[in-house]
Amino acid sequence: MIDAYVIGTTLPALAAALELAEVGLSVRVSVDVPAPALTELDRGGELDPESTLAEFLEHLAQPIGEHGTGNPGAEPVRRDPRPVQLRGTKGDWTLQPTPSVWGIPSVPMAAQSLAILGGGAATRASLDRVKPVLTIGKTHELGALVRNRMGKGVETLLVDPLVRERYGVAPDAVDVALVAPGLNEALTRAGSLSGAALAYSERYVARETRVAPAGGWPELQAILVERLKLYGVEFSELPVQEVRADETQQDTWLVSEFGDEQFATRAVVLDPATHLPAAFEADLLPLAPEVWRAQARVRVESPEALDEDHPALRTVEVAGQDPWSLRLDRDANSQWFALLRGPRFVAEGWAQDRGADLAEAARIAGQVLEVAGLRATSECEVTVAVAPYISTARRDAESDRLIEQRDRDHTLLPVGVSFHGGELSSAVADARDAAIALRRRLTGIAE
Repeated sequence: MIDAYVIGTTLPALAAALELAEVGLSVRVSVDVPAPALTELDRGGELDPESTLAEFLEHLAQPIGEHGTGNPGAEPVRRDPRPVQLRGTKGDWTLQPTPSVWGIPSVPMAAQSLAILGGGAATRASLDRVKPVLTIGKTHELGALVRNRMGKGVETLLVDPLVRERYGVAPDAVDVALVAPGLNEALTRAGSLSGAALAYSERYVARETRVAPAGGWPELQAILVERLKLYGVEFSELPVQEVRADETQQDTWLVSEFGDEQFATRAVVLDPATHLPAAFEADLLPLAPEVWRAQARVRVESPEALDEDHPALRTVEVAGQDPWSLRLDRDANSQWFALLRGPRFVAEGWAQDRGADLAEAARIAGQVLEVAGLRATSECEVTVAVAPYISTARRDAESDRLIEQRDRDHTLLPVGVSFHGGELSSAVADARDAAIALRRRLTGIAE
């Protein structure tokens, strides 16, 4: 019998496997169907607001033992958020004003603010400096906060493009406490939203900084697999065919792989985004994400009137569809590409159930490019991912449901970004913490 069978080679699943293996527990890891997911992570890095992902990468980069060899390919590389070009009232592209928080300018009458907003909207925004703070900490929606303090122009031209790209909704739909925790408190201290944006700007940059391994995600996966093998972790050559409870032994699972090999295990660690055995459907389907977003990436012909040193961001409306976000940037080969992100949509099931959504997203992405006047020069790469949380209430409710499931069955540990609004850093931190709790039970330290 083995101590833990890990289904999936996503980063949260492998992080959990490492926590178990490092204390001498026997672990076996199955291959993913389809191919491993680490290669699909954001090429520009993943958000890491609490630095938990960077801490894990640093852990992997360190040698094992006094005479071990380090792994520089796992060292975290941090990439600060780049200012984007936005379209102003006259349709011209202008670099967004900085410092700012979600587009909220710290100096509404600065040259860049004026170029985008125009004189009237910039003057309205500057009244924020003299408007008293009457509802301290009471404005929960970001859109309402911006409109009340700075006017509709700032919300529409500066804030909306950034919020729609990240969350797939208008600023009115997102909680200030979620997207900029502490901003309302900064407003109370500063007495104006522009002053709060200035005071909060360094924290905003830190929260928006992306982290990636120095050698890239595929190399990180190779490093992590090699580290696991050093601890004696076995890797299957074939995927899991079936999992069922052992009727002859309590708290034991029987995992069957294609090829008729079967393993008895005291615990199963599972990322259901890669594979969900029928034995766990009843327990885990209620935890499946309900809200998703499509993303498409495609090379395009060089757009006109853009500064080649900075990405450009706009919102595109297609007839009969909610707005899509369109980012234009250049890759490492100086080739222009478009990154399109769709609105949020509700659907049941897991990521592997999203085939029809991919086809529909590809069709709409083509329409978005046409409306934007762009010509594709490559095939469109389309993915569908869990949509990020837009309210603290929803985030906390889903976290509570996950904790309740884990408390009901200590032999099953579900992990993955599906339980964290698609945020990898939170998923890795949670998987490591939950695996530490599991290993305490498996080693007899805790009940």
